Formats: sequence, C-alpha cells, structure tokens
Amino acid sequence: MPEIYVVGHKNPDTDSIASAYGYAKLKNKLDKENIYTAARCGNLNKQTRFIFDKFGITPPVFIKDVYPKVSDVMTRQVIALNENEPLFGVIRNIDELKIRITPVVEGGNIFKGIVSIFELSDFLATKDVTAKPVFHFRAENFEKVIGGYNFIRGRNEEFKASVIIGAMPYERFKERMEKKESSDMVLIVGKRRDIIEYAVKKQLPAIILTGIRDESDVDLDFSNYEGWVFISELDTAETVRRLQLSIPTKAVMKTDIPSVDEGDYLEEVKDKLLQIDHKGLPVLRDNRLIGIITRSDLIKKTQKGLILMDHNELSQAVDGAETAQIHEIVDHHRLGTIKTKTPIHFFAKPVGSTCTLVYQQYIINGVEIDRETASILLSGILSDTVILKSPTTTEEDKRAVNALAELAGINYEEYGVEIFSATDSLKTRDPQSIINTDFKIYEEYGIKVGISQVEVVTLQEMDEVKNNLIQAISRNTNEKGLDWGMLLVTDIIMERSILLTTGFEAAEKILAYNKTEDCCFDLPGVLSRKKQLLPEILRVLEELNG
Repeated sequence: MPEIYVVGHKNPDTDSIASAYGYAKLKNKLDKENIYTAARCGNLNKQTRFIFDKFGITPPVFIKDVYPKVSDVMTRQVIALNENEPLFGVIRNIDELKIRITPVVEGGNIFKGIVSIFELSDFLATKDVTAKPVFHFRAENFEKVIGGYNFIRGRNEEFKASVIIGAMPYERFKERMEKKESSDMVLIVGKRRDIIEYAVKKQLPAIILTGIRDESDVDLDFSNYEGWVFISELDTAETVRRLQLSIPTKAVMKTDIPSVDEGDYLEEVKDKLLQIDHKGLPVLRDNRLIGIITRSDLIKKTQKGLILMDHNELSQAVDGAETAQIHEIVDHHRLGTIKTKTPIHFFAKPVGSTCTLVYQQYIINGVEIDRETASILLSGILSDTVILKSPTTTEEDKRAVNALAELAGINYEEYGVEIFSATDSLKTRDPQSIINTDFKIYEEYGIKVGISQVEVVTLQEMDEVKNNLIQAISRNTNEKGLDWGMLLVTDIIMERSILLTTGFEAAEKILAYNKTEDCCFDLPGVLSRKKQLLPEILRVLEELNG
C-alpha cells in the first residue's frame, strides 16, 4: 500500500511532533487504502523526548528528506540466478520473461555480477575465429540443459575444456588429438568404440554419448576412467548447441558493474545509468541483492505522499517537499507560500496548538481517543500554549486540554510544569542547539528573518549566556543567508521574554520594544512568537519597505 508521511516542520517542537503522532494514528483508522507514518525532519528536543519516554511511546521516525530515491521505484522481486546455474537460464529469461539483465548471486542473495545481452553477445560471438574456444564447464548442468542423464560421475565437478566431435575416422581423430598440447576436451561422440577407448585412455574430463538407445547399448569399459560420461537424448548437432549453454553463469558474468543503494537519490542514479551500456543496476545492501533499478524505472511516478502538520510554508517543510504530493495540511499559523497541483484538505484555525486541531478531528470523525494518544496530544497543547498562559490560547484549546487530561488521567497544571522543567538550563545547553531547536524562517518584502524560541522557568541565567547566544544567532544567520536573526527567550512562570538579535539596525530602531543594551530587548507579557512577536516583526518590515 502507498505510504504517506505525516510530518511537522524543521527543527520540530513538541506540538509539531505530537500532532504528527496523533494525526497519523487517526488517519490509519480512517483510511485502510494507505499507510500513514508519523515522521519528523529534525531531532527531538529534550522536552519532547521526555514526554515520549514518560509514556513509553516510540516517537515519529526521522526522515532526512523526501526526494525520490531508488527504494521508491526499484524492482524488489528480482529474477536472479545462482552463479552455478547454466547460462541457458539467462536465455530463457530473455525469451520468456523479456528480462534483459539477470543478476548472478551466491548463497541465496550475495551479489556476484550480472549477465545481459552484452555478455551473451561477447560469449557467443567469438572475436578470434581461428582460435579454438575454451569453456568453463560444470558437469551437473549437463542434465539441466542438454537432456539426458549422467551415466558416470567424474572426479572434477568443474573444469575448463574445448569441445571436439568424434565424427571423423579414428586415425584422423587420433592424429588431431596428438597434435593438441592439452587433453582437456569434452568429447561428443556416437557409439564409436575406438574413439571412446582413446578418450578414456587420455582421461578426457567428459564424454557425451549420442544415439544411445539405453544403458545396455553402452558395452564399454569405464572402470579406470575418472571423467564424466553423459548420455544425451538429443542428436549430436543439438547436443553441441546446448552444451555451450550449460556453462555456469559465473563464467560469463560481468563483475565490475557499479551498484546502487536503496537510499540513493534518483538524480544521482540517473547519471550512473547513462554512463554505462547496461540498462539496469543492482541494488545492494551489505553486498546482498535486494532489487534492481532500470532506465524504465526512472520514468515511474515517484512522488512521496505528505501531510504537513504545524506549518504551511515551504521554507519550513522537510527537504524535497516541492517534489512530493501534499495530501493535507493541518496548521494553526498564518498562510504561507506552499502551492499544490491538486485540491487538498486544509484544516486550519487560529488556535494555540496544532494538537487541538488533531483532537477536533478525532471528535469530528467519531473516533475514540486512547489514553496514549490523549497524553501525547495534551502534551503538545500544554507545550505550545505554555500551559494555557500564551495569548494564542483559545477556548477551544482549553476545552481540548480538559477533555484530554480526563482521558489521560493527568492533572494538566502539574504536568505542564513538569514538561517545562524537563528542559536543560540555558547554562548547560549548547548555544547552537538552543538556536536550532525551535527555529523558523519568514520572508517578507525581500527580507529573510529567522526566529528561534526557547522556553525556560527562569531568566536568572541570561547574563551568563547572553553573549554566547548572540554569537550563535549571528553564526546561524550567516550560515542560512538571513538578513535578520533573533532568539526569543521566554520565562513561562513570570510571563516575560527577552529578545536577542543580530543587530539589524534599520529594523531594530523602530521595534516597539524596550532596548536594554545592544542586541537585547525586554518584552514583558510576551510569550508567543506567532501571535505577539511575529506581527511586530512584520510591521517593522512593512514600514522599512514603505
């Protein structure tokens, strides 16, 4: 079944992760034709990890991006041949199954090489017509290809030899054999006693008898013979033709063929395929064959399916979202810039948390919420609304919290303090990780702004960490090519924030906040980046543009 990822924004916060978890569970109950996988495109912060650990729940899986990969289009049910199987199997694959490339494996699926029409052509069309070809034979393949049975099993399972047909007078045959430097010959002959006795004496590695009615017809002495005696059911000409096709595939396979990984991007694999004559490449995992990808696979429809949670701007979405098919968006932020090729379900409301919207979807669809899901959704709402203290909090959030707290059997006020206390202090955390944990990019009037936010239970440590945080903001701003970077440090107990910036002078001159020192502003009563800080930033950008 098709897989659709339910995924939040980059640098995910608890609401982003929790809403993806809850909505994926709902969609799997409502839609049995698809598989919905809760995912994340960033690391779990300490608060989110604490929440999932507390309830013993596996968090959403990490996905780096959703660019089309080999695993999206490769053929998994591969027709392969063991390296000892006869070349006849490759011919049959081409004729009956229209397969142009046959992988060769050992021990089930250990990749050894491939045989295609190119290798067959090189084998069948001998370049030097004056030289007698030498073949790599595996005697057990005679029965599989020629038709007949082994009358005597020889000592050597495999050997290299040329082919000679005993159709000439004995003296001429003997003369030719005496001229040869090696007696490594597979003799194909009818009931010619003199020639056969000579072959036995010379210990040829194999004798193939044609025109034999039954075993009683073989009144010859093979008692001292160490080679193979095979009785063919076919005439001599057909026996010769099939004998060549009995050689093991390993004798003609190409071993220096490049391979690909199931996680490789299709664009990269496309370049590999265009650089080789073969129209397909093996897909390996630890040198084991797990699939094959061909040029025709590259034209398959390869869009990943996405449901975007807690965001609707492409700059915040998982890498490669522009190549994916977006099925739904569930969000509580301003409308951004994502465009879709087809109409989609867009559920958005100005509430304090995306988890509130997920809760409402359960109610709308009449689906019961289990205790685990209730606990995770409750956590997301408490985190995003700062235990219902944020100005973004609505009556809908409050109703959702009360209902979910009852289902989960949790005192939400005590639990809210617990989840915020689970975050490390600013002094013990790496400044760069603080900036990246909850970071979003906004672009208006040609100006790109990056805003991070971190919630704490006290601002007493700010003086000790402020300079390091400002340096981290500046570094992050330069790396991402932004015009203005900032970090909102929010004290959820005192309901006050401090805004640290990169010193975008033209904009900061007209900010409606009290500047306490360079790159530092005091924001009493401000808890929300979305509802309180962002509108002010957008006002400033508009004024600069005017």
